[in-house]
This record gives sequence, structure tokens and C-alpha cells, in this order.
Amino acid sequence: MIKLGDILNEIIEEKDDRCLRIARRKYDKPSAYRSGAIVRCRQGKIWKGLKEEDLKDSISYTKPNFEYEWEEAIRYPEFKKMGKEKWINLANQGHTVRYSDIKRVLGNVDLDFDNLEDAKKARFQKAFNSGVIEHPIAVKFKDNDYDLVAGNTRVAGLVAQGVDPEIWIVDLSNLQETFLFEKESLHKWFSRQGGSGGSRGWVDCNTCREVDGKTKCKSCGRQKGEKRAKYPSCRPTPSACKDPGKGKKWGKTK
Repeated sequence: MIKLGDILNEIIEEKDDRCLRIARRKYDKPSAYRSGAIVRCRQGKIWKGLKEEDLKDSISYTKPNFEYEWEEAIRYPEFKKMGKEKWINLANQGHTVRYSDIKRVLGNVDLDFDNLEDAKKARFQKAFNSGVIEHPIAVKFKDNDYDLVAGNTRVAGLVAQGVDPEIWIVDLSNLQETFLFEKESLHKWFSRQGGSGGSRGWVDCNTCREVDGKTKCKSCGRQKGEKRAKYPSCRPTPSACKDPGKGKKWGKTK
């Protein structure tokens, strides 16, 4: 059965004006309190000096939960390849920009807020009403190539409210592929179990041989007085020796 109060509330909220938008920000759900506040605002009894711009500027942002957003990040092969720990470390070094600064080059964005998932819209509205929004995340591949990684509902909701969102940028534009993976430290280099027996460090691919179905190689570092037919050609592991890289053959003769 439809209640008279519900009908009145709908009539009051049909007119989209300053008072309605402020009330929606102040009250999470439609209610008699919200409708009453709208009426009093329109009568000039409350919120006289309160501007919508003041509400927009009062939004504060929290740093993204990078561990939680890992599930979104692994959709990108660059992040999936570097792994969760390196993703979190790299993301923490990010910075923020305004949506308006990158919107022309930002992909993977759907601003049709009304057609997004109801549960996500409800979470956004609750956060918006509180005035605290978690930063959406975008990845920067190049100066003219960005992609939204997480937080589409937040971006769409803020834009719909007339707010220029802040977006957290994870910058890949200046990283070489080798930097995405932990660089070898001297400690790691010497502690690596590479050569056969108890030797450590990288292996000399010019010395590899098959023994009982396994590839055995001497350590890259030669012992004092040791001579080899070829100058050592070093790789981290025996398996890495299968790829000669750009050269036609390993090492060089004396």
C-alpha cells in the first residue's frame, strides 16, 4: 500500500535544485527528514550561506588500498608479471592528478553512473555523503596514454555530482622492463646457487654440459690460476643459457 507521506516525498524531490542536491549530500537515503530539510531550505530557513561549491571542495581523499586493488591490477600484464609485492611498492610511490587534466587520454572509463551496479552506487553515495572518498587508481603508460585501473564508480559518481575527481597515478612511463623486476644486489648475486656443486653466483654458459638429464655449469667466476677455453659468458642460471641473446654464439675465443 502506497503511503501518502511517500507520495509527498517524491513530489518534493522531483525538482532538482540546489536544496535537493545539498540534502542528498547530507542525508544518505530518502526520508521524511530529508524532505523536510529540502522544504525548509527552499523556504530560506536553513543552509542560506551554504553553497554547493563548498560541499564539493570539502571532499577529502584517502590513499587507495593497494593490497585490495591487486585483484584489479592483475588485469594488466605489466603488474601481473611484477607480482603483488612490487605492485604495492610501486603504487605507493604514485601521485595524484585531477581527472580534467587527463580525461582526454584516460581509457577504461564509463561515466554513465545511472547504469552502473546498484551496490557500487550505494557505496559511493554513502562515501560521498560522508565527504571522504578513496582515490581511484589509474596507470600511466605514456604522457598521452592512461588507463583507469580501479574506482570507475567513484569517478563517474563524482563527475555526475559536478566534482573534478582526484586520481592516484601509478607511473610506468619511466620504468625500463628490467626495473619492474628486482635488480640484482651483490649479496643476491653471490648467494645465488648457480654453478654445480657448492659453487655460487652466476654460471658460465660456455662450460655447460648435460649430466644425468640435468644441465651442469661451472660458476662464472674462475678460481685462481684456472684457465678456460673461452672467456666466460655469464647468465643467472643454467636454464638462462638456452637463450644466447643478441650474439650468435656464447663468449669469445682467446
